[in-house]
Amino acid sequence: MPNSHAPKGTFSGDLMTNRAIDRNRDDGPILWSNALFLSLSPFLAASLIPIYLWNSGSHWALWVSAVALWLFSGLGITIGYHRLFAHRTYKASWIWRFLSLIAGASALQNSVLVWTAAHRRHHRHTDHEGDPYNATRGFWWTHMKWIFHSNDMADDFSNVPDLEADPLVRWQHAWYWTIAWTINLGVPLTLGLLIDRPWGMLLFAGLARIAYTHQATFCINSLCHILGSQPWSRSTTSRDSWVCALLTLGEGYHNFHHTFPADYRNGLRWFHFDPGKWVIWIGSRVGLTHNLKRTEAPIRWRKRLERLTERYQLSLELTAADAGHDWRQMIETARERVDTELTRWSQNLREYHRAYRAGEVTRSMRRSVRDARRAWRANWKEFLALGQALPVAA
Repeated sequence: MPNSHAPKGTFSGDLMTNRAIDRNRDDGPILWSNALFLSLSPFLAASLIPIYLWNSGSHWALWVSAVALWLFSGLGITIGYHRLFAHRTYKASWIWRFLSLIAGASALQNSVLVWTAAHRRHHRHTDHEGDPYNATRGFWWTHMKWIFHSNDMADDFSNVPDLEADPLVRWQHAWYWTIAWTINLGVPLTLGLLIDRPWGMLLFAGLARIAYTHQATFCINSLCHILGSQPWSRSTTSRDSWVCALLTLGEGYHNFHHTFPADYRNGLRWFHFDPGKWVIWIGSRVGLTHNLKRTEAPIRWRKRLERLTERYQLSLELTAADAGHDWRQMIETARERVDTELTRWSQNLREYHRAYRAGEVTRSMRRSVRDARRAWRANWKEFLALGQALPVAA
């Protein structure tokens, strides 16, 4: 679901280097069970379902069950494996954690221990050696081919000591296959017997649902590093895309996530499609989740300031050199003013939060936060206006 080791400008060089390395790279033995199932399951589902519908007809329960189990397993990965266990973006009651582990196992993407260990390596080494699904190695590698090969690091849990200490996590890891097959075979088969359509339910709520859940999750690693914009940072290949958000139950605002991985939200704005954040927030209203982590506004806006400054500087590279020096000074001066007000706003917010926790908030504290925010906004508007006035290339 952050962490840069090189500026964006090095990616083309890294890509060429990686391609040169790839020619001599030993990706390890092929895991034929993974390769065959992940490659063939989408085609089997797409072929067998039309045949089944032609011969047996449709039934509303097939579609409803498939969607319900897709939401269950998909959210198990999104709000469970990813945001709760991998990034610790919020805390939850034992029943929430238990259900998240069951739902995550039903997605057939390994235990949370294995999944999280790989995902934390992805964030620690994004786009570099050590990243299991390194996006600079190409679409197919990061989409699914990385799972086709045996990985020496697959059983390395040195980066998940917090999860190894969790009894529920240890239980799920030990009983993963039992849980996975019970949900993916037992539940569809039982539902199918209830409506006298066991094969249809196995196809719809079993095979097709698993295939789609896999492909949607894989899109987070592949498409979310290709499609969309980079409003927060260019230090990784991650991108924000509302299209990818629709495909992945809200995980498509990937540039935001890689920039602020500890935030429980993926889509920041209220209208961003992110069912995960809505479910987690609703859970907090009924006492099932708590300590929802949000990145403070001044921290977010400082990242936007850095990103916009990069854009201004890139624009100036396309203009005449004699005009560039004066404009760079103007941009730097305006940037410093915004940065100063962001620092003041952040300090006032911290003081306010400390006082709020102690029950000692005063009217002057509220006023100081409000005034600092207004001062920042005024300077931010001037910084934006400066961008509109930048000279353009002839």
